[in-house]
Amino acid sequence: MDKALNFLGLCRRAGKLLIGEDGVSGAARSGQAVLLMVASDTADNTRKKAGNLSRWYGIPMITLPWDKDTLGELLDKRVCAILALTDKGLAAALQKKLSALPGRDAEAAAGRTGKGRTEQ
Repeated sequence: MDKALNFLGLCRRAGKLLIGEDGVSGAARSGQAVLLMVASDTADNTRKKAGNLSRWYGIPMITLPWDKDTLGELLDKRVCAILALTDKGLAAALQKKLSALPGRDAEAAAGRTGKGRTEQ
């Protein structure tokens, strides 16, 4: 398991990672979410919902390099398609770790900020 994936587990244990559409949507609406993330194999409908949240609330969104099963296993869920970080420092650290992964585009790992600009 790589450092970036392990870091997500650390974020969860710290209570700064929300999992699932309901928790992520609530955090986006309340202004708590600072980074939205979707699994690499997220369904189009879920990816669209995450993209809408990103645009509506101006939250960066990234696609993680792991599938729903891998994320679910790490986070003690059956599967995990959508997540949100609620801490800016942890979000920045995760993006740095993701950009260091082999073959990972630095811009994609960093997400795109601002309303209407999300990774597709």
